[in-house]
Amino acid sequence: MKSKFISVKTFILPVFIIALTIFLNACKKDQLKVDQEKVFLEADFKFDSSFPYNGGWQVTLKPNGKADILPGGDIVWGGTYKISGKNLTIKSDNKTFKFEILSETEIKEKEYGVLLRLK
Repeated sequence: MKSKFISVKTFILPVFIIALTIFLNACKKDQLKVDQEKVFLEADFKFDSSFPYNGGWQVTLKPNGKADILPGGDIVWGGTYKISGKNLTIKSDNKTFKFEILSETEIKEKEYGVLLRLK
């Protein structure tokens, strides 16, 4: 009887360890790592001389969690950002901007669909 108890115990422990490893690997990982300042510019922006104050979209992410965002126009807003999996959220004053992280070099603004690429 004692040998059956030991064999069940030795079987359950490895199964538990394998299941735990699979679970931890399946957890969301941030798709964008900001270890240095990163500047993203609107991908297909075309300057219009009739509206000289529009520089297109620009997002600057800094390693300390601070961000600067220029949502078109000519005024840069300071704020903070948070990365969760493939989502990037920038909060500035009373406005929140949400982006989908497509890759290490591309993000897409969710409300307007603006594509930004790493400079």
